[in-house]
Amino acid sequence: MSGGTEATADTAGQTHAPPRRNTRLRSVSVGVLVVLFAILVPVTFAATWIHRTVLNTDNYVSTIKPIASDPAVTAAASRGITDQIYQALDPQQIVANALPPKAAFLAAPIANGARGYVESAVNDILSSSQFQQLWVGANEFAHKQLVEVLHGNTKVLQQTNGEVVLNLVPLFSAALVNIQGFASNVVGRPVQLPTISSSEPPGAACTKLADALGRPVPQTCGVIVLFKANNLANARRAVQAFDRGVLALLIVTPLLGALALVVSRRRRRTLLQLTIGSMLGLVVVRRAFYWVQSDLIKHAPPGNRDARSAIVHQLLHGFFDISLWLLLGGLVIVLVALATGPYRWAVGLRRRTGELGRITAAAFSDNLAGLHDDPMLVWIRAHFDVLRVSGVVVAVLLLVAFSVNFVTLLVIAALLAAYEVWLHRLRPPESAASVPAQRQPDLDATREPTRKA
Repeated sequence: MSGGTEATADTAGQTHAPPRRNTRLRSVSVGVLVVLFAILVPVTFAATWIHRTVLNTDNYVSTIKPIASDPAVTAAASRGITDQIYQALDPQQIVANALPPKAAFLAAPIANGARGYVESAVNDILSSSQFQQLWVGANEFAHKQLVEVLHGNTKVLQQTNGEVVLNLVPLFSAALVNIQGFASNVVGRPVQLPTISSSEPPGAACTKLADALGRPVPQTCGVIVLFKANNLANARRAVQAFDRGVLALLIVTPLLGALALVVSRRRRRTLLQLTIGSMLGLVVVRRAFYWVQSDLIKHAPPGNRDARSAIVHQLLHGFFDISLWLLLGGLVIVLVALATGPYRWAVGLRRRTGELGRITAAAFSDNLAGLHDDPMLVWIRAHFDVLRVSGVVVAVLLLVAFSVNFVTLLVIAALLAAYEVWLHRLRPPESAASVPAQRQPDLDATREPTRKA
């Protein structure tokens, strides 16, 4: 007997021990998979966005194209090119040499008028459709430089003094064409300006313009510095790593999430852990990108800081917008997973939602008579005025707290109207006190003959 008992105990031990070990192993495995997924989701998103936007010329140019109309960019371009053309022509010295000694004091005012003339010619180009084309070409040139540097080829910057630049030499040349007559008078001979393309190295293009004018022109004429190569060292290492692993990340990351759900015994909890972990990772990456954005703007030359700020914000706004939508999507998943769970509050919420749906359907089908004792309907009717005012208050608070456009205003107005219509359908029935007073004489008249009789 004792032997049988021991066997049973041994058998019981052999039966229950493996499940405990398996459960512990599965829990640990799920935990590891959740952590890996939460780390890789923001990395995958950042790598994909960089590969699609920053490292793809077409997407980059389409993203950056609207900046051509940004006042900060056009002001920086106008200021820089006007200064360089004025410096190259040096009209003040020409005017001073042409004036008699007693009128030499007029050289500066006349030269300032000439500078205004040059600036007007530059602004005419900046406000034309030609500048849109020049802007696209300049950004294609800058993008090729940036991609080469991010992939480790810094030799491409040898012709731009180790800097990633916007090549606006064609704009410089177009402005000179606008004042070609003025330039000819300044240099004392007809000026034949060469054709400058946006793909031409800035140094070589500036040399051609200097030869045409017969005057020295800065080797950086028409150039706006965006980044120095040494400031992109960290970004280069990160992009190289992301670029090599982006395809693997797109495959491995969803597989890790799916595997965690398959292995888990409590899939709802695991789904919540995967979603919340990913959201936290996205928040961290967003903050890192905000820091990078601020750092890029902070290290800009003071004169071009506003222009760089406009360019960097335009370039990165897509990242922040998409990541924000991902966070909102994750929040929806969390709310749905919680609301459909077995939790007591979730069960109560679903029951109340069902009751509210039943009451709403009855209200719009004019069939509320059978639900007059329903607790939820009784509560709504008891707080009818408060609920009606609350809808208006919430709509006003939304309009005050957030900057809304016309479409958002229409959406809020439509939701408020729908809410008020719904509430009106659930309004309390008219009380006896609301019976019209003119009916009272009729009732008295019907009773009088009865008393006489």
